[in-house]
Formats: sequence, structure tokens, C-alpha cells
Amino acid sequence: MRMIRNGLLRLLRTPVKTVLFFLLLTVTVALVCAGGSLWKLCGDNLKRFEEIFMTIATVEQMPERTEQEAVWSADREDYRYYNRAVYGETVSPAVLDFEGAGYLSGPEQRAYYEALPQDYAFQGVEEGLWQFMVVEASPVEDCVPADPVKMELRRVLYSTYPPNVTHFYLCDHYTEKPQTLYAEKTYVMALQSGFAHDYDENGSAARYEYVPLEGPYSTQADPEGRRLATDLTGNWIMEVTPGFYDSKEGQSWMKFCEDCMLRGSRHLSFPVTATEDLHLIMAFYNRQAYLTEGELFSEEDYRQGNKVCLVPSAFAGRNGLKAGDSLHLALRYANYAVTPNLGGSEGRLTADGGVYEPFEESDYTIKGIYEVNIGTIEGGWGYLPERNEVFIPTASIKNSNENSIARYGPMKGYTTSFRIPNGSESMENYKKLWEAQGIDNVEITFYDGGYSKLEGGLENMKTMSLILLLTGIVSAACIVIFFCHLFITKQQKQTAIERCLGMTKGQCARSLLTGVALISLMGSVSGGCAGQLFANTAAAQMSAAETFDTRFSNGEVQLNAEKNAEEITEGNADESTMAGSAYLRETDWRISVLCSGLVFLFTMGMAFGGIYGNLRKEPLALLAETGK
Repeated sequence: MRMIRNGLLRLLRTPVKTVLFFLLLTVTVALVCAGGSLWKLCGDNLKRFEEIFMTIATVEQMPERTEQEAVWSADREDYRYYNRAVYGETVSPAVLDFEGAGYLSGPEQRAYYEALPQDYAFQGVEEGLWQFMVVEASPVEDCVPADPVKMELRRVLYSTYPPNVTHFYLCDHYTEKPQTLYAEKTYVMALQSGFAHDYDENGSAARYEYVPLEGPYSTQADPEGRRLATDLTGNWIMEVTPGFYDSKEGQSWMKFCEDCMLRGSRHLSFPVTATEDLHLIMAFYNRQAYLTEGELFSEEDYRQGNKVCLVPSAFAGRNGLKAGDSLHLALRYANYAVTPNLGGSEGRLTADGGVYEPFEESDYTIKGIYEVNIGTIEGGWGYLPERNEVFIPTASIKNSNENSIARYGPMKGYTTSFRIPNGSESMENYKKLWEAQGIDNVEITFYDGGYSKLEGGLENMKTMSLILLLTGIVSAACIVIFFCHLFITKQQKQTAIERCLGMTKGQCARSLLTGVALISLMGSVSGGCAGQLFANTAAAQMSAAETFDTRFSNGEVQLNAEKNAEEITEGNADESTMAGSAYLRETDWRISVLCSGLVFLFTMGMAFGGIYGNLRKEPLALLAETGK
């Protein structure tokens, strides 16, 4: 105890040096701890965001030019003009397959498939549809249907709703000079109703008219996207002559009606979209479409082509379906041109005038049920899922669709996409490789949810933390060496006197070490606490300053473990809540303990080294050296 007291008294004899040593050591330990903690925190966040965020890109073939298209409007007796994109030769998605691209999924030009409606309910009983019908009719008198003309209904070949009238009004609304119709003749025609041709003086509809729709036609294509030759004209009206339905034209009209009946009594679409990765679909990528029940597809589902599907919640509710139930899908034809949300313009028949029969039919297990938040979506309506749209893994389709491609078109952002690793370096590398391909009329747009900005901020903070850490280490080393020299090495005379007075080497060592050990311990502990507090404060401010949106992430699974995961999954959390749940803001206290402990051990090591140097010399030799 006397040796320990002597060591402490030695420090009290030099209070300025002692206090300065404590303060400087506290500051440097704080720098080391703060730098180490922030450096690890930034690294952990980069790893976390690498798992949570994803980078996708949409691909779109750009039109060669835009043309103005004139469409006649009978009620205005004038043309309306619309801009129409004109594309050149269709660019194959195969151009995206080049060495070094580094795709994580895709690239894919997705097809949606028209499925037979079976006995499923696709809308509520209170919801209405446009009336579409294929009928035989004759004009009451010879006429030109440039204005609504009265027609006598003779036969209904197909109708969305059963007509309850014997007469209706017809107007070839979009043709400037329609053909003449004769009262003694019967015509087969494809029509749609629900249009008011004009209004009375009170502003009420005066005359409702049926207007023409395309008749039998085909847009069938081969797997390379080339349109197959066909004799079908799409003419909306033809004269019914004796033996007409035995002719090729008449048979095409009957097949046209058969196709309508295959769609179901209410003429509703049942679209099924196949994908290699749900996150390549913008609505799922930006979390506008989210799960309400079940799970998303797994990597095994995509790889092995498991017969699983996702269905919309409204469809599931109308049909009493839940996750785990079976859904029967009979796929008829593929559309590679648009998404179901923009669909409906594909030819109804094959190039030879036949009906598309199912080429793939099997039962799928409902793995998840999703909901869609209706609102503004990146890119427009083509990116929004259709009301009854079902999603399946591409590999689950075992049969080829090469003879069932109803429409093929250029790559669009809503049909073609891929995924690459996160980070600005990955994107820049891809852009360089893509530019080297020399394809000018294809535009690639990247989406990373702000990951590049976040990555840059964290990398900068990581670099600053490393500088802080290295600065603290160098400062701590210099301070420890300097004060160990003052408190130990320069105490050679004191050590020699103590040894001459009969103190052993051990007693002298304890006398020298006690004070230094106490100050270094106090400085390490206080510096560690200060560094940890500073690091936590800096981390909180850093996360509050970052602006990013975790809607654009694949973090459903990871974020479900967070406190507010339920809100996020249900789509009710705001951006700040999601950002807070994704960002790691608490530093690891063990780093501060480790850093402060290492500084303390370094101080002890330097102290032991100085003491050993003092004690290895004889007392008289030490006195002789100090006396020079």
C-alpha cells in the first residue's frame, strides 16, 4: 500500500502534467472509439442496404419518329388528330445478353397470357360493362351511317348482355365516308354501345348509338416477333349472303364469336403474367403492390418452376380463395407487346382464322394474395397491374407458346426489365458495356431507390470515420509515449534513490506504475464513454439527414423483423418511418470497449517498457547518468 501511495503522491507533485495527461488521453481515446464505432456502423449499414435495396432497369425501344394520325368524328364532322409513335424493325431482347452484364435476374420481355375464365367471378354483380355484340341486322331504309341510322335486329350471334330491343341506332362514327347500307340486305357486324351521339337542348343524351369494332382479325406472330401472314381483314361489317357461313369469311365470323364465348358470358379478361422475378415488375418493386396474405415467390419457385401463383385480393375475395388454395389456369395465348392494363388490342384469332386453344393447363397453388394502392405510378398506367391479374413463375409454364403468340411488339419499360448488383460502380460499368454494343434506339432507365446517393454518403462517412480513427490512434500513441517518458523514463534519479534506500525492483515498479495505470484507466474509461456518446449522436444525425425511400427495396423479409414492419407490409407507413426502420443508428458499444481497452493496454505496455529500462540498470549507474 505504501508503494501505491507513493505512486499517487508522485502524480500530485505534478498536478498540471497529471491533469493534462488525463484530458489528452480522454480526448484521443474518444476519437479512437468514435472513429471505430462509426466506421463499423457505416460498414454494417452498407451491408444491410445491400441486402435490402435492389437496382433494376427498364428497357424501351425508342420510336423512329412520331406521326400525326387523323381520326374522323361524326358528331363534330371533322377530324381529331393524335400523335402515333412509329417504330422501325423490332429489336430483340437478345441484344441485352452480352458478356460482363452481371444480371442478378432477367433480362426478360414479359408476356401476359390470356386464360380461360372457367367459373371464376371477375367483378361484382353491381359493376357494369360496355355492351359488345356480334349481330345480324338490316337498315330500316337505305342509308349511309354517317349519322345514327335505325337498324332492325335480326339475329344475335354474341352479346355481353342479351339485347332487349328489336331496333337500335348505328353510326360508323370514325369513318368520314361510310359505305351505303341497303334495306333489303342483311349484314353481320361487330358493335359496341354506350355512346351518346348528340345532346338535346337540356344537355341530355339525345341519341345513343352503336359504333363499329374490329371484326375477325389476327396479329399472331412467330417467336422472333414476325407477324404471320393472314387473310383476315378485321372488317367490322359484311353482307350475309346465302351460304355465307360456309365460306371462309363466314367461318371466321363464327370463330370470332366462339372466341368471345370462350372469354365467358360477361366478356371479361383473365390475364396471367409470367416473370422470373416479381421485383422486375414496377408495382412490386416500388411496393405499390404488396402482400396481404401468404408469401412472395421464393428462389426455388423461380428456379424449379413450381406451380404457384399470386392473385389479387379482390379476385380472391369474390371467389372465396385464400393462400394455399388451388387455382386452375388454362393459358390460351401470349401477348409480348403490352401489359394487361393496356391490353385488349391483340387479334382474337390465329393467322389462319382459328381460335386459340389452351396450350398449358394445370392447377396452381395460391402462394400469396396481393393488394394494389391505386395512384400515380412511375411510368404510367402500363406499369399498374390489371384488376384480375395473376402472377406465376415463368419456368412453371412447361409447354412452348411458339404457336400461341397473339401479339408481339417492341420492348417497353413496362414489359422488359432486369436486375443488377447495387451501387453506382455497377451501374456505370453496365452503361459502359452497353454503350460498347452500339445500339442507339434502345433506352435503359435505372431505378435504385436512392441507393447510389445513400452509398455515396455512407462511403464518405466511412472514410471520415477511418480518418478519425487513424487520427485518434496516432494522437493516442504520441501522447502515451510522451507522458510515459515524463512519468517513468525521466524518473531514473528517483528510481535510483529508492533502490539505494533498500526498495526492491518490484516495489519501485509498483511505485512508478500505479499513477500511470490509474490515470490511463480513468482516461480510457471516460474517453470510451465520450466516444460512444459522440458516435451515437453522429449516427442519429446522419440517419436523419439521409433521404431515401425503402419502398424501392426488396426488404419485405428483413423489414418485417423491425418494430414497424406490420405498418410497412400493409402499406401504411410513411417514408420517414420506413427509413428509420431500415437504418441502423445504434453503434456497437463493444467497439468502444475494445478501442479504449487497446489504448489502455498500449499505455501499460509503454509503461512496462520504460520501467524495465529503468530497473535493468544499477542504481549507481543511474545516479551517475542523472548527475552528468
